[in-house]
Amino acid sequence: MQKMKKKEKRRGGKWYEKYLPFIARSRERQIAWLIGAFKKKTLSLQEITPYVKLLLEEDDPEDLMLLQENLAELDASFLLDLLRAADIYDTVKVLTLLPDVSLEQAVVALCKEPPPYERSPEQVIDRVFEAVHNAGAGLLEEAATKLLQSDGPPAHFNSSYARFREILKDQQFLSTLYPKARN
Repeated sequence: MQKMKKKEKRRGGKWYEKYLPFIARSRERQIAWLIGAFKKKTLSLQEITPYVKLLLEEDDPEDLMLLQENLAELDASFLLDLLRAADIYDTVKVLTLLPDVSLEQAVVALCKEPPPYERSPEQVIDRVFEAVHNAGAGLLEEAATKLLQSDGPPAHFNSSYARFREILKDQQFLSTLYPKARN
């Protein structure tokens, strides 16, 4: 039995940590594992996407606050990689957890496309636009301008941005008519 434990220590820990490197760890170690995966570049962004989903899966408010604190301590390059690896559904959650969303992070979020099987892609895209809009005053407009001036914004971007601007105008108009109503 002691020989087995010594072998485990030499091999780098418990067997489940080797074969389930992400699930068997604490939140801090999950983030450290993701940082290592991004730095080593042994996995593509698509291969890291399920791990990002697992990181964000918790719905407990206390756990989300802890995750938000952990993310606030990390550098901007990791957070940008995290956004790139997240699917469009998790992008909204990542944006709400980030302390200060940068212009580059907003552009990455706006470039996300819904999967082809999505029944209502407009609603999913609108959630991303709303998350960017709520992240900072004028951030959506700056990111949209940068995307429109770039070589190729995503195919859905122009129509989605125009539709979302109309939604914002409608919300503003309704809030002037009914100032006591909530969003």
